[in-house]
Amino acid sequence: MSEDPGLRATAESGDTIDDPSEDALFMMFEDVEAGESTYLIVEALVGSHGQAYAQASRNDDGTYVVEYRDGGPEHHYGTVAADMRAAHALIRGWAFGVPGWRESVRWERVSV
Repeated sequence: MSEDPGLRATAESGDTIDDPSEDALFMMFEDVEAGESTYLIVEALVGSHGQAYAQASRNDDGTYVVEYRDGGPEHHYGTVAADMRAAHALIRGWAFGVPGWRESVRWERVSV
């Protein structure tokens, strides 16, 4: 009997990976960078009730809008990452609980 996944990564293209590795997330970002998708969402599936996720979308200038939400609307924050690698580092940090990821950039509260 297999365990339910803790994370699910989904791209606009429809590609979905349960419990993605850091490398799998990077490859999904490469698809966004190549124009095969415009966004990537990573959801926490266990105990979050759809309220915990991180997402990134590429802007025309190559920067990325990165957002994360850990709870209700009052816990939704966003920032702009300089490039794909910076966006991947933030999403990876959120997904895998890497120390310091949240403090590495300035986050603004997102009004939904």
